[in-house]
Amino acid sequence: MKKRLFLLSLLLLLSAVPGCGNRQQDSENTDAAAEEEETPPAPGEETWGTAPDYSAALISTTPVRYLSVTVGSTEEEVNLTWFSPSESAGSVYWTSPDDTEFANASVFTAEVTPSETISGYYINRATVTGLTPESEYLYQVGNEEGMSPSYSYTTPAFSDTFRFTAVGDAQIGKPVEEVDNQKTNWKRVLNKIKYHFPDTSFLVSLGDQVNDYNDTEQYNAFMNQGVLYSLSLAPLKGNHEIGGSQFSEHYTFPNLSSYGTCDDEGDGDYWFTRGNALFLVLDMMDPAKLGEHKEFIASAVEANPDTRWRIVFSHYSPYNGYEDYLENAQLIRPYFLDFTSEYDIDLVLCGHDHAYMRSYFIQADGSYVEYDSPAVDPEGTMYMTLSSSSGSMYRRLTDQAEAAVSRKCDTPEVTDIQITPDTLTVSTYNAETWELNDTFEIQKTSEQAAP
Repeated sequence: MKKRLFLLSLLLLLSAVPGCGNRQQDSENTDAAAEEEETPPAPGEETWGTAPDYSAALISTTPVRYLSVTVGSTEEEVNLTWFSPSESAGSVYWTSPDDTEFANASVFTAEVTPSETISGYYINRATVTGLTPESEYLYQVGNEEGMSPSYSYTTPAFSDTFRFTAVGDAQIGKPVEEVDNQKTNWKRVLNKIKYHFPDTSFLVSLGDQVNDYNDTEQYNAFMNQGVLYSLSLAPLKGNHEIGGSQFSEHYTFPNLSSYGTCDDEGDGDYWFTRGNALFLVLDMMDPAKLGEHKEFIASAVEANPDTRWRIVFSHYSPYNGYEDYLENAQLIRPYFLDFTSEYDIDLVLCGHDHAYMRSYFIQADGSYVEYDSPAVDPEGTMYMTLSSSSGSMYRRLTDQAEAAVSRKCDTPEVTDIQITPDTLTVSTYNAETWELNDTFEIQKTSEQAAP
């Protein structure tokens, strides 16, 4: 009897000790708590800290400077540009992630020219070809006199169904005393893009990356970002990049034309394709060359006659609503009406205003048609103007009859564009909270295709 009482007392004592009789229940509670902690915040409730910090060894820690990764002509290519103090040609060393010593790397030798803007440096340009879909790579750039850190690059699926990301003016350096804050905000925006859209095909920056065309600190703040070493960028020249060859020295463009050149022969209109979409990038900075853009579009469409979607990128918008820019908008509008109608442009994405606008569907004669989303086989072209991507400034727009949505912003924004064979969907988010601020879908029936 005493033995039974002793055993019963011992069992009661053990059951009261944490981690013994309650071990399974405690484990379940811990797992539930961990799961609750890991649940991401709902859209609209995020913070800047929601996205991880996708840092990488900065290029500025090496003799190499100003590395840019820009879009290639197709998904199978990517362009790299960098500055080096060595006058000898550098190379891109491109390999698989497990080849960390680059023993089996493919080597793409760069073309080298002296920089006209940074004394003692040479510009290296190389195109990496033969990329395969959904593949991970590791790369370095440089030569024996100086190499960059190694960076990763992952290709998306090569498909008619894909997404790309668009941002408006970062304009780092406006005002100049806010450069550090703008650099931080720009980094936060890039982190959010990589966090939410790891499969994005490319990022288009719609001009005015910097405020002062010849300020190396501002270029460094924009370009020296870990995310940009692993993501293809499609940059546009903005009015704040007019004045010299700095913009064209920092980037390499696919299918660069002589149409729309401004400042030097290194800029101008260029095009590239992804899936079944043709992207037409306009250099609108020289008002004397506005008529050339139609010639450029004609040649690009002729080279890609069967693309189902046609999208134009322009820093200036013919439908901006900021009062000081109305005169310029009215100047360029007839040119847009002409080529968008003749070549069946589906969407025009613009920057410059530091505010957000999405238009109704603009017709060849300048009138507009209102469609609800989804718009099925809409007649005309939809225009969008994107706001600041760094918080450098925000403007209030005047009322426009053509605007379906028009508003001043108070935080940086990011626009996601998803394309399938039959749909194009644009969605614009508050970059900090990830609240969906605007969305619209265009649908094409199987019978409708670009001529």
